[in-house]
Amino acid sequence: MRVMHLVQCGPTTGGTVSHVATQVTHQIARGLKVGVVAGSDGVLTEHCRRAGADVFVDPTLLPVPGESDDPAALFETGAAWRPNLIHAHLMHAGFRGKELSTTIGTPLLYTQHMYNPVDPFLQAAVATGAEVPVIAVAEFAQRAIGKFLGDAGRVHYVPNGVDVPTASSFRLEPASGPQVLYCGRLSPEKGVDVAILAFELMLGHLPGAKLHLVGTGPDETLLRRLVSALGIAEHVRFYGSVSGALTAEIGADVLLAPSRGDAASLVVLEAMASGIPIVSAAVGGIPELVRHETDGLLVAPDDPHALAGAALSVLAREDRGAGMAGRARDRYQELYTAARMVEGTCAVYETVAR
Repeated sequence: MRVMHLVQCGPTTGGTVSHVATQVTHQIARGLKVGVVAGSDGVLTEHCRRAGADVFVDPTLLPVPGESDDPAALFETGAAWRPNLIHAHLMHAGFRGKELSTTIGTPLLYTQHMYNPVDPFLQAAVATGAEVPVIAVAEFAQRAIGKFLGDAGRVHYVPNGVDVPTASSFRLEPASGPQVLYCGRLSPEKGVDVAILAFELMLGHLPGAKLHLVGTGPDETLLRRLVSALGIAEHVRFYGSVSGALTAEIGADVLLAPSRGDAASLVVLEAMASGIPIVSAAVGGIPELVRHETDGLLVAPDDPHALAGAALSVLAREDRGAGMAGRARDRYQELYTAARMVEGTCAVYETVAR
């Protein structure tokens, strides 16, 4: 089978970039012929080229394409590459994928990655009567999309999955107290400001603690100003985008995942696979991944006091959260491996192609 992934993505890392990179690597290993059309050159295209995929860059998949970008170039790429299936990721790629599907007569499959399951692409599909099959990465999304489409059979639940993060040379800077980690995009929906406010509260109990922020995004300047205003700059380190940073060896005592919305966080899954204790906001599909008081602690979103209290309670335990982290690792191995995700995705491919 020849599968062409269309991906709305910029040059850096992110959940969708990691998801597609993992899919591409495993699909090629399973014998599929894989092409990738990305909105921008960068982390994803470099990974996919190394994995052996045919890679194309088309800025019309981005939210803001350039004025000189040629919309017809995608049709020429698709017609020349001749996929049996087009797999679009995120809604701008979905819209372009639908145009390509119609133009070259190839089936389209759409993966909904976001925390708001019913997005404008799916709304347009309903308005125009387009029957596009959908992969949902979390059960809550599968239910919401199936209800919206009025056809649950078109929505396939394939849980997100990750490989066990490989050993990396990246380590957190040393500290005299607990090492608190945030890893992900620095953007409003991820709630990094909540993590910073919670950490400031934690410092009253753990004066030697350090907060490590791994990632980049549009809120970086705002977050740096927040850290400065709180007077905690000496306790907070910004690392920027670090590919493959989250491993068992990173040196984190607890991961904060304070998202205001998340479908099925790959960062949480990587922490589960790496045995790092997790404190997360109970949003979207996170409670499906992490069972409260079993695999980690869950708190209400947008509540720095609750996030700080839960993190302090983990660090105060005799085992410093190791028991919960061990159970989370077992749960990852049972339900959320990359191999399991790719097997489920390929089963959907067969269904859609038929």
